[in-house]
Amino acid sequence: MNRWWKVTPLLAVVVGVACNTKGNENLEEARSGPIAPTPGPQPTFKTTASLSTSPPPISGGTLAVGNDGHTVVAADPDRDRIYVVDVPSRALKHSIKLADGSEPGRVAIDTKGRAHVALRSSGNVATIDLATGAVTERRVCVAPRGIAYDSELDTLHVACAEGMLVSIPLAGGELRRIGLDRDVRDVMLTKKKILVSRFRQADVLVLSRAGELEGKSATRGGNLGWRMVAAPTEAAAENEQTSPPPEDSDEPAIISQHPTNPGPTPGGVGYYGSGSTDACSAPTITTTRLDIPGRQGILIPPAVLPVDLATSGREYAIVAAGNGHTSDLPQVFVHRVRPKAADLSSSSSSSSGFGGPGFGGFGTNIDCTQMAKGFVPGQAVAAVFDGDDQLIVQSREPAALYIMTPDRQRVWKEIALDSDSREDTGHAIFHSNSGGFLACASCHAEGGEDGRTWTFIEGDRRTPSMRGTIANTAPFHWDGTMKDMRHLVDHVFSTRMSGPKIDDAQVETLKTYLFKMPPPPKLEQDLATVERGQALFAQRCASCHSGAALTNNETHDVGTGGAFQVPSLVGVAWRAPFLHNGCAKTMKDRFIGACGGEKHGDLTGLTTAQVSDLSTYVESL
Repeated sequence: MNRWWKVTPLLAVVVGVACNTKGNENLEEARSGPIAPTPGPQPTFKTTASLSTSPPPISGGTLAVGNDGHTVVAADPDRDRIYVVDVPSRALKHSIKLADGSEPGRVAIDTKGRAHVALRSSGNVATIDLATGAVTERRVCVAPRGIAYDSELDTLHVACAEGMLVSIPLAGGELRRIGLDRDVRDVMLTKKKILVSRFRQADVLVLSRAGELEGKSATRGGNLGWRMVAAPTEAAAENEQTSPPPEDSDEPAIISQHPTNPGPTPGGVGYYGSGSTDACSAPTITTTRLDIPGRQGILIPPAVLPVDLATSGREYAIVAAGNGHTSDLPQVFVHRVRPKAADLSSSSSSSSGFGGPGFGGFGTNIDCTQMAKGFVPGQAVAAVFDGDDQLIVQSREPAALYIMTPDRQRVWKEIALDSDSREDTGHAIFHSNSGGFLACASCHAEGGEDGRTWTFIEGDRRTPSMRGTIANTAPFHWDGTMKDMRHLVDHVFSTRMSGPKIDDAQVETLKTYLFKMPPPPKLEQDLATVERGQALFAQRCASCHSGAALTNNETHDVGTGGAFQVPSLVGVAWRAPFLHNGCAKTMKDRFIGACGGEKHGDLTGLTTAQVSDLSTYVESL
C-alpha cells in the first residue's frame, strides 16, 4: 500500500480543462504545452507578512441576524472570537474570546435570544446569550460545519463533515445521530424536510423530519457547494417580501463552482484555455454558479471563491473572497429576482450598477445576468441582510462589518470589530484571484481539494490536499518534477494561472503558510480495529509511507501507468477518490488491479477482514 498521488501545493489549481472552443486547432497547441487562462485584473500584495500560526482557510458563512432584525452575530475564525453587534447604533455589544484553535463558523439564532456557533476545529457548539455575552460549549462531533435551529422542536441540527447529522434538544435530552455521507456541510429546514448539502459534490441530501434519508438532489454537475441557504418561494419573490421565514421555502439556493468544460478533448488531451459556458463566454476554467429553485443557473465567472450566499427574499448576495486583493474586481455580487424599473434604468454604461455591461471595462455581460457589484475594503468572507433590508458584509482583515449603500455598490458605514491584525501574505496569495479568475483555493478548497480528477496533457491527475501534507515533502508535483516552492510558483501561479511574478520573500510566506497548515481532524474509529490495522501497516506499507508525513519523498512505479511520488497519508480519509488518477473510490479499492493491485503493496495471505482493518487504520491517520 505504498504509493498514491503525491500531494502538491497549487497544482490542482491549474486544472487542465479541455475546451472545444477552437476545435482541433487547439489540440496541436496543447501538445506543446499548457495554455494559460485569458489574463484579467491582477492581484497585488502590498505587504509581506507571515504569522506564527497559520490562519485557517476561508470557509465563509459566519454571519447571522437576531430575531429583532438589528442584532448581528459575527464569527471570526481568524481570531477565535464571536462578536455581537447592534447595527443601528454601530455598537459592539460583546467581543467573546474562545479557546485558541476553535475556528468558529456557521451561526444559528434560536427564539430565546441565543446564538449557536459551530466550532469547526474543536468539535464543539458554542451557545451565546446575546443579552449578557455568557458562553457555554458542548462537544458534538468531529468537524461541525452547518447548523440550523428548529423552532417547533427547540432543537439544533448540526451537519458534521465526518458524515453525521446531530440533533440537539436544547431543553435537554438524548442527542440524535444520523449517519450520512462524509463531507456534509450546510443544513436547512423546510416544513417537511431536513436538507443537508455536501461540499465537494455540491449536491443535497434530503431527509424526512424523522431523520430518514429519502433521496439526493444534484446541482447540475458542479462541485464545491460553498453555501446553501433557504430560498424564498416564487410567491414570496412575486410579493417582494424582504425576509420570508425559512418555513416558507421548500427548496435550497446554492452557490457553487462549476468547471467550464471538465471533460477531455476528442483527442484525449487536456489543457488550459478560455472556457466556454452554456450562457456566456468565461475567461477562466472554473466559474461560479448560483442555483435558485425553479430558475436557470446564473453564471458569475468573475466571482472567485464564492464562499457565502445570503438572501432577503428579493435579492441574492454572493461574496467572492478570492477578489479581495484585486482592486479592479468587486467582492459582492447582488442578483435581484424581481428587478424594479429603477434598477433596470440605472446607468447602462456603469461598470457596477444593475444591468451594467460588465465590470471594470472587462468584457460585456460577463455575468450573464443583471448584477449589482459591490466594492469593499479588506477581504470579504460573509454577508447577511438585516431586518431593514440592509446588506451587511464581513471582512476578515481588517476585522470589520460594512453596511452597503442601498444600491449595494459601496460601503456606507463601517463597524470595527477587532484591531488585532491577521495579515498573512501566504494566506493572501493562496486565496486570491491569480489574474486568470481562479485562486489556489478554487481547487484546494479550505486547504483540501475539490474531489476532481482533471485531464492534463500528461494524463488524468487528481487534485491533492494541502492540509498537513506539504511540509518537507519536496520535490513537488505528481511526478516530482518541481524541486522547490520557487519552481512551483513560477510554473503554476505565474504561468499556468496567469498570475503576477511573486518575489522571493512572498514565495517564502506562501511556503510558510502551506507548511504550517494543520491536518484535518482525525476520524473517530474503533480502537481495536485501528490497532490490528496498524500492525499490518508496519509490516506491509511503512517502508515507503514513513516519517511524520508518512512518505519517503521518492518516486516509484506501482503499476498505475508510470512513476509517481509517494504521497503523504496524513488526513487521507478526507480526500477520496485516491491515487493520482482517482482510480480508487474507496480505500479498499486501492487494492484493485486498476490501482496497481499487488504491485502497489504485498497483500499475500491477507484476508478480507485484514484488508478492512488495514484500510480503517489508514483512514485514522
